[in-house]
Amino acid sequence: MKKQFAIIGLGAFGTAVALELMRLGHDVLGVDFREEEANRIADSLTQTVIADATDEEALRELDLQRFDAVLVAIGEHIEASTLCTLLVKSLGAKEVWVKAITSIHHRIVQKLGADRILHPEYEMGLRVAQSMAHPNMLDYISLGDNFFLIEIRPGDLLEDHPLAELPYDREQIHLVALKHGQQLTLHPDPTHRLHRNDHLVLVGDEEALRRFAETL
Repeated sequence: MKKQFAIIGLGAFGTAVALELMRLGHDVLGVDFREEEANRIADSLTQTVIADATDEEALRELDLQRFDAVLVAIGEHIEASTLCTLLVKSLGAKEVWVKAITSIHHRIVQKLGADRILHPEYEMGLRVAQSMAHPNMLDYISLGDNFFLIEIRPGDLLEDHPLAELPYDREQIHLVALKHGQQLTLHPDPTHRLHRNDHLVLVGDEEALRRFAETL
């Protein structure tokens, strides 16, 4: 179902979110006070507006209540981001997401009622660290409480071995799917023999997943 989103702040992060939402088939309004930034992406979004996101009247004219979610992606100015968050909430936006710059910024916008608070630089740093420590780990998603969903490349060591022989703790890790190119097989046959380009999708305890990754 097509949704409507507003992205306030068209720096690198806001632009990336806006373009991906467009690619997924949704309508996106981009807002930035910098004419150059707004014009740069204007042809790629449903609509762009040059406006001061700390000006209540300017935000009121955007009719933010009509959007499924509003992302405050203002980059370096905590004061502007905080004031914008306050105004967006007071104007009745259904759901407000905020890019936080510091832990103090996080606490402030949390008090203001932000529905989701993001730390993209921190989260990307964790991903890079995981990839550096475990090169075969292609992606991961935290599920909370030390549980993760990961995509991992078995490597040459396990090539032509059946899935049933994979050396992981089956009480703490579950094989969810097998990826081969564009093909995804849910709950694959344990007798399937791994190919060089197969990827495993696993869910389980962080420590158990880490131990398995270190064997590859």
